Amino acid sequence: MDTTTTQWTKDQLDLFLNNKTLTMKPYNPDMTTFEEESPVWEVVVDGNVYSRGWNGDQTKWYMAATAQSAGAISVGDQDFAARFEAVTHSAELDAKITAAYKAKYDGQRSLPKMISDGPTYATLHVLPR
Repeated sequence: MDTTTTQWTKDQLDLFLNNKTLTMKPYNPDMTTFEEESPVWEVVVDGNVYSRGWNGDQTKWYMAATAQSAGAISVGDQDFAARFEAVTHSAELDAKITAAYKAKYDGQRSLPKMISDGPTYATLHVLPR
């Protein structure tokens, strides 16, 4: 039986919107243990959840997430099985995600880095699994 969910629910999206970070836990190649547990910034755009790797495509959790495409995330006090996809970039989508980062993290010292080219290139689509 396929239990793949393609969309987050409204309540889950509200949870993402109302929390500043999620904990990213991509699997190791064994698909049973996690590469690492990293608190990361996330944004919601058009009903989808996105996160960017601080060190671009060399971010350890980003590399594991794109290699395994699966793992888990925690946000607030809730845990979710997740799947990960590298974003298919377009000027429009990149601009929307950048605008969401600016709105959510306005005034944060790390914001300029998160909207720079490296992290923008390493944008991950976070989906329920």
